[in-house]
Amino acid sequence: MSADTSFAKRSNRAAILFLSPALLFVFAFVAYPVAYAGWLSLFRWDGASMPVFLGAGNFVRLAGDAIFWQALFRNILVALSAIVLQVFLALAIAYCLVRIVPAFSRIFLFFYLVPVMVSEICIGLLWRFMYNPYFGLVNAGLSGIGLGGLKRGWLGESETAFTAVVVVMSFTYLGLYVLLFVAAVRNVPESVYEAAEIDGAGDFRKFFSITVPMVWDAVRANSLLAIIGSLKTFSLVFVLTNGGPNHASEVVSTYLYKMGFGSFEMGYAAAIGFAQMVLTALGAWIAFRYMKRIGAGAGAWS
Repeated sequence: MSADTSFAKRSNRAAILFLSPALLFVFAFVAYPVAYAGWLSLFRWDGASMPVFLGAGNFVRLAGDAIFWQALFRNILVALSAIVLQVFLALAIAYCLVRIVPAFSRIFLFFYLVPVMVSEICIGLLWRFMYNPYFGLVNAGLSGIGLGGLKRGWLGESETAFTAVVVVMSFTYLGLYVLLFVAAVRNVPESVYEAAEIDGAGDFRKFFSITVPMVWDAVRANSLLAIIGSLKTFSLVFVLTNGGPNHASEVVSTYLYKMGFGSFEMGYAAAIGFAQMVLTALGAWIAFRYMKRIGAGAGAWS
């Protein structure tokens, strides 16, 4: 055995030794729960009695469950709104903080990051107070500017509950993407902007022709985070509306919770969770590939 081969084997053993705690963690808290959920989805189980094998019965039921598909559609709407109201709006704000008002960037970043540092449960409770139809700040503000006719029971009406939740989500996560994009925009070489200024380009032109193409990798990564987070969102919806009224703001995670811990249909809840995982991975992969294709032609924007 050569010295190089012996060294490579020792290096591999050392790498495995150092990676083993992380591998054990992944197996215990990721691989095993996913496998167990997949196994449980094949049974009818109330959490106490003996499981009854159904095979694909839970998935057949899921395919015909109108509430599940409506909840999934709302998750998709949340993901689309996150890309527009969180990712791309955050990129525009980050550009303004770095290129237009750099002197005030730190204080603005602080205010944008406050919601990120606060628990989602606290934010949900705060916004429930603000949306209160009787003494909430939203309706009081509308009355104060002469738009009292627009006052609503924002979280208690089917027409407005879901939109109200989306607004809270956008407010909560916007600051995180602003912070990430500020770092990306600061890494764009100053010489590129100076050359554009010599050619007479304004801030609008520089944003779309320089900033967006040059930070496109960050746009893709943040969009992927937004899509994954949107497809598995739970806390804010649970605190604000619990999926109501009459499933008007239901998302997949809240529906899963109700089936598992409200109706005690653990097997069906596992099927919902397993389907959610697969659809989230598929949606993230499709979005990532699509944005990669767009990024390949980003030079055309300039």
